[in-house]
Order: sequence, then C-alpha cells, then structure tokens
Amino acid sequence: MKNWNGAVKLVIAATLLTASPACAADKGTQFSRKQEVSTQGLAQATIDKLAELLPYMKQLPVQKMRQDEASDVIVIERKRLENDPSPSMTIYLDKKTGGIQSFEYQAGEADGEELPLDVQKKKADSFLQGLLGKSAEEYQFDSQKSEKLGDLAYQYVVNGILFDERFLLVGVNGNGEVIMLMADGAPPVPASLPKPDAAIPLAQAQQAVIDRMTPAYRLQKDGSGMILTYHVSWSGVLDAKTGQSVETEHAKFYSQPNLSAPLIPVSPQSKALIARNKGEAATLLKNLIGFDTADATFVERSPEEGPNGKVQDYVWKKGNQIAKASVKQGNGQVMELSLEAAKSSVPTQKIALEAAKKTAVEVLQTYLNAETKAVALDSDSHLSEDTSYSFTFYGTHNGLPVLNQMYQVTLSKETGKLIGLSGDFSQSANVTYPDPAKIVSREQAAQEYLKNHPLQLMYFSPVIDSKRSVTPLLVYKPVANKDVLEYVDAVSGKSIPSK
Repeated sequence: MKNWNGAVKLVIAATLLTASPACAADKGTQFSRKQEVSTQGLAQATIDKLAELLPYMKQLPVQKMRQDEASDVIVIERKRLENDPSPSMTIYLDKKTGGIQSFEYQAGEADGEELPLDVQKKKADSFLQGLLGKSAEEYQFDSQKSEKLGDLAYQYVVNGILFDERFLLVGVNGNGEVIMLMADGAPPVPASLPKPDAAIPLAQAQQAVIDRMTPAYRLQKDGSGMILTYHVSWSGVLDAKTGQSVETEHAKFYSQPNLSAPLIPVSPQSKALIARNKGEAATLLKNLIGFDTADATFVERSPEEGPNGKVQDYVWKKGNQIAKASVKQGNGQVMELSLEAAKSSVPTQKIALEAAKKTAVEVLQTYLNAETKAVALDSDSHLSEDTSYSFTFYGTHNGLPVLNQMYQVTLSKETGKLIGLSGDFSQSANVTYPDPAKIVSREQAAQEYLKNHPLQLMYFSPVIDSKRSVTPLLVYKPVANKDVLEYVDAVSGKSIPSK
C-alpha cells in the first residue's frame, strides 16, 4: 500500500496477522541495543497515535513489548492490571516501520446491542481518517463484503479502480468503540500498474462471457431429478487486456468447473473397483497407490452414513503418510483411494502438466463404464494443490457434461504416480435427462447471468503454487450475488434462487 502517514503504515502480511505472540517471545530477543531502541521508538510513536484515537487505551496502562530477530513482528500487550487478563489489547506492529499490522481489544464484559451498520460506519470512518489522514480516501466502503464478514470492510482503490483482496476490516462494538483492525496480506502495490484505458471494452468482455457459457446436466437443488443449466467456464477472473480466463488458484473458490476445453474421448474398460473387506482394500492400495499396509498401523473406523448409503473407511498410517480406501458398505464399491502426507513440501522438479493429464485419463478410463464415450475436464482443477496434480473429470450424456458424475484423479507432481482416485463408478442408468434441443441460446443465458453478476473492472494478483504474483493484472470480475446461484436454468433461461 502507499502514501500512509508517517510511521502509521498498514503493510500487513497474512502470515504475520496469525503469528503467535507466545512463539515470538519464546525465541528470545537478540537485537543490538541501538537497533532495539530505534525499533521501540517507532513502535511507541504508533502506540501513542492509537491512544489518541482510542480512549479505552488510557484504561490499559500496563504495557509489554516483545520482539525477536527471527520475527518480522513486534507484539504489544496492554492491560489494566499486571495479573488481570481483561480488559486487554493486543497490537501487532511491523518491525521495520513500526506501523500497525492489526489490533484487537477485549473488554472482558458484554458489549451493548449491535449498532446499525450506518452508525458503525461513521465510527469506523472517523477512526480511519484520524489514523490515515488523507490516505483514508484511498479506501472505499464495501457494504456487501461488510454484511458477509460481519465487520466493516474497506476496499483499496487505485486509479479509480478497486484492487481485489486489498482491504481493511474494522470492528466496532455495541458501545461505538473501534475494537479491531485488520488488513489484507497482499504485498505492497507496485508503483506502475496497467492503466484503465488498456482494458478491452465492457461489451467485448461480455462477449467473452457469452463464448464461455457452458451447458451441463446437474441434479436439481433438492436432488429430485436432472436439469440442464448454463454456467461460465472460467476461473472467475477475466484478463481485461486479452479477454481470456486468468490462470490462478482463486479458481478453487469459484463454484463452477471450467469446462472450456474440448471433451476428451476415452476407451472405457469397465474394470471393477471393489473392496469387500479390509484385505481387499489393502491390496488395492498396494497395487494402485503403491502403499504397502504390511508394516503400517490400521486405524479402526466405524461405517458412516453418506448421501448414497453407509460408507466404510479403511485407514492405515505409516510415518507421516495416511492411506485410505472408502467403500460402499454392502457391495464394496470403492468411492475413494488416497495417500496423503501429514507434511509435504512443494517439489523443486515437476512432471509436465500435459504428461500428467494423459496419465490421469489412462487411469480413469480403466474403471469407466462402457457407455462412456468422452469425459469433460475442469481445466483449472490442477491448480488446487501445491504438491500434486488433482484432475477433476465429469461423465457426459448427449455430448454434454454431467456434473453429478464427478471423478478425481490425483498424481504426485514430483513422481507422476497415482496418489488418489475417487468417484462413483457404479452410476445408475435409470436417469431421465432433459432434451438439449429445448435449451435457450448462450446469448440469452449470458444476458441473464450478467444481469445478476455484472462485470467489474479491477486490479488483481493471480496466485500460482501458493505464491501471489508481484505484477497485478487489470481484470474483469463478476459482482457476487447471494440471492441467485452461479448458473442459469438452460430451459427457462432464468436465474435460480439460492434459497
């Protein structure tokens, strides 16, 4: 972020917001005396500024400051009495600048009734103006996000455009006191950003949405039968310069699959995937996943009720690995095989994505039923994990994806070996599918979608391998709408209420 007043800078890293004060204290302080005095001076200047704005701090005279060479955070604790845990206030400061990262005040007693949102906003506006001065104008109140999060949310604005995921959260209690401040964990905004006039016209972006409208079968909300719907096949983010879907791990937060790629022809072998008992489950794990249960510890599990009947989990542990086979109780149909490590690191060398995709299809078609001619791949599904490629496929009918026929194949990024397989390979054939000849056009479906989810121009930092790009993009994103679903009824052309 930029243009903050003096030492009062909100440059928060998400990892610091969740840092443990106790952990920081245990490591011990190892600063030179000169450096420590300088840091404490900056920190105290920030504390004094806060005390001017928050009258309750005068009732918390006992102050402890903790810092450590190995940590980027200074932790300040304020209390009324040395041995009295409440009321209290915890403040996190940036060690280099002395600027605020976050704070929280706990009164130790019940607050008054929650204030109306407009009253809370006036209190928060006044606080931010006092804290940030003119820089407070760089934040725009977001009523929708505030309602969703339960605290007052302010979006950062650059060049008159919102900067996605850069925001402040302010908490106001029933007494009208500002008791919490948090900010996003994004890196500072670079000096140079794409200019708004570099974006394609809105009409062109809307055409890109039309082109990505994908018809698909899915279960009705109540599970009573199949319906045909349209949804947008993308990551939820459109590059405003190219009109293409942005590759980012944010795709896992978009509720609909990216089915923009052509269907993949398959040669199903209809091989049974059955484990009627513990021994057969162990054999499958060894043969398919490469996990030998001979020297592993078996974890006893009782059957649990699932959507389609009871499911029995067979689980083994060995070192930091956990292997599991989930089967339908009664017929032994395997629903999932998986191998997970309790702790894993991102591999330095990875197998090629296309090679992994090819392997995943070969594994999947071994167990698909003979009627399956092609599968649809969620093109963004491989972005969901750091240490593995997890591909999500869907069965098809009438050449259209069937979203309740979902299969996942997971491969190690480092070795390319199978470490996960899931899906219901015993799909019932007694299903009535709507006629795809009776659906509305992509244009009509897109018009309905955009009516409820209009595109908004903003700055956005993609995330790949859990690393946020330092070069933000200019993008179009749909405005969230809690009242309707992210897809449109393909027969009526109408949005579907979320409740």
